[in-house]
Amino acid sequence: MGNLIRLENAFVFITAVIIYFMFGFSLWIFLLFLLVPDISMLGYLIDKKIGSYVYNIGHSYIVPILITLFYLVIGENLLLEIALIWFLKLVYTRFKNHKKVRSFHVSRKTKM
Repeated sequence: MGNLIRLENAFVFITAVIIYFMFGFSLWIFLLFLLVPDISMLGYLIDKKIGSYVYNIGHSYIVPILITLFYLVIGENLLLEIALIWFLKLVYTRFKNHKKVRSFHVSRKTKM
C-alpha cells in the first residue's frame, strides 16, 4: 500500500472518529453496527458471482457515501452514525487486508 493510500485511509479514519464523537453517538451502537458491512458476504449463499459483486459493493465507499447523502436529505442522525461506522470498518478492513497481502509477498520472497 503506497504512502498516499495510507494517508488517505488515516484521514478517513480520523475524520470519521472525530465526527462520530462530535455528534455524541453511542459506543454501543458503534459496536453493534461494526459488522454490518460483513453482511454483504451473504451474497455468496446465492453463488460466487453474485457474492463477489455484493461483497465488493458492501466493501466500497459507495454505500456509506449514499447513506451520508440520504442523511443530509432527511436529517436522521442514525443514518450518519451508520455511515461513519461503515467508513471506519472499511478503513480497518483495508488496513488489515494490506497486512495479509504484504506478509504473503514477504513470505513468498523468502521461500524463493
